[in-house]
Amino acid sequence: MTTVSIGIPSYNEESNIKTILESVLHSNLHSINLSEIIISDDSTDNTPNIVNQFMKNHSKKIIFLHNDNRRGAGKAWNDIIRNATGEIIVLYDADVKPNPDCTLELINKINNNVGICASNPRAIPSKGIPAQGTIFVGDWLESVRKRQLCEYTVMGRGLSIRSDIAKKITIPETLISIDLYLQGKVMEMGYDVVFNPKAIVQFQPAKSFVDFCSQVIRATKGHSQMKKLGYGIKNQLTLKTAIVEFIRVAMRNPNGAISTCLCYIMIPFYMAKVKNLDSALWHTARSTK
Repeated sequence: MTTVSIGIPSYNEESNIKTILESVLHSNLHSINLSEIIISDDSTDNTPNIVNQFMKNHSKKIIFLHNDNRRGAGKAWNDIIRNATGEIIVLYDADVKPNPDCTLELINKINNNVGICASNPRAIPSKGIPAQGTIFVGDWLESVRKRQLCEYTVMGRGLSIRSDIAKKITIPETLISIDLYLQGKVMEMGYDVVFNPKAIVQFQPAKSFVDFCSQVIRATKGHSQMKKLGYGIKNQLTLKTAIVEFIRVAMRNPNGAISTCLCYIMIPFYMAKVKNLDSALWHTARSTK
């Protein structure tokens, strides 16, 4: 039976942390030996009290690593990886809700050749232009990954990685795209990275234009950081391929396509309202970060 460690980085997640813990513990773990759940937390809100109370009421082993200063997700992932004892580490954001079979689907794809398995993030249905734009972008990314049009497949909302590989990697704490860095290092070691569309992780779409703007800009800045580190994005989508996939998804969701265009048009107007876009300690969104 495979031993698995589950890691959850957290920063001021008092409204989400109990949900992710319950989702993990109530998921399909019948063929998994859960070594521990590791929470690396920098919260200044009520998150620590919620976690401590949760630990009293549940028998599963939970390791709570709390720090009073915000250090960023890279530091949290490093802490989780260093303390993990399982053969496979599953990383979830604190503000997502994995489907019951997600953890199992993530670990089933790991083998001698596969170092990382990426989850399939899907936005929870919601109203509003920013939300509809987020949902459309998520559908577009899923289409790109399923059709293997781009080499980069990993998103930090949910992934699994072999522990022996992860422990050889130290993530720079100033990085924005820590998920892409992890994937780049694993590929550099000669291992494969796969996408499992059945490993579904639900997330909250952007609730405002500011949240949508921050996520688009930071994704761009994260890719730029990776290029400066020498991890060029191979098989990057051509403009033609991107447009073809946009049209393909737009045929299924025309309202989402229109909302996405409106959101991108609004980006210049909201850039000034978004703070810390060049920092790993970035704008804290009300939606999934």
